[in-house]
Amino acid sequence: MTSEPPSGAKASRSDRSSRAIKLDLPSDAGSQPQVTETVEQRIAQELRRLIAEGDLAPGAHLPLRQLAAHFGVSITPVRVALIELAAAGLVVSRPHSGMRVAPMSLEEFEEVWTIRVSLEWWLTRRAVEQVRDHDIEHLRGALEKIQHAAHSQAEWPEYVGHSWNYRRYLYSLADRPQMLNSLDTVYVRSARYSRLMLVGGERINRAAASMEEVHAAVERRDAKAAQEALRRGMEWTMEAALNQFVSDLPATPEW
Repeated sequence: MTSEPPSGAKASRSDRSSRAIKLDLPSDAGSQPQVTETVEQRIAQELRRLIAEGDLAPGAHLPLRQLAAHFGVSITPVRVALIELAAAGLVVSRPHSGMRVAPMSLEEFEEVWTIRVSLEWWLTRRAVEQVRDHDIEHLRGALEKIQHAAHSQAEWPEYVGHSWNYRRYLYSLADRPQMLNSLDTVYVRSARYSRLMLVGGERINRAAASMEEVHAAVERRDAKAAQEALRRGMEWTMEAALNQFVSDLPATPEW
């Protein structure tokens, strides 16, 4: 774990640059530039993952000192990471209660899912127009993981992550980094709801069939068909979720 200077010390420019962490890129990353992230970004990313996967439940307390000890850093980068998550709507601050994971609500679901549909619809068209043979090969592998998760009950909890990995790679081909960053944030907020709904084989299989339809259009390089398949699948998910969530949203503890 990267060591941090004491919280009261002012880091020099060289100290700050040494805190950057090199990330190992997958073998298919090709000629993409090497990615670096700071300690603050790494902490924020890990907390995003825990929130998206439900390991940090709505209302969960996020104590600075415990998180700092967990990550092996001072309080300062943890505080910076939590401020970033608060700006993204994933964390909220309450008087005398500190930082907590944001609650879930029907209103939030409607908002984030509507944003996702809009962004993903546009990015799909642009991505399919740019897709290359080796991209399609990569997406085939990602689709196989989706199909395996859909047909194996033990893998159902992994379905949402596999589906997003496929989508995230596809959308990266659109070469619209700011839109992709916005979508990354919205995805984390929406993933909690996706996991709440996709709990049975019938729903997961239907979601997987929708992804197969999207992929078939990508293979044909038919951008319009891919857009329409994506839109139908996401609208079905939204309708099913709205019919279920009123009674199934997890209660947030009183703060």
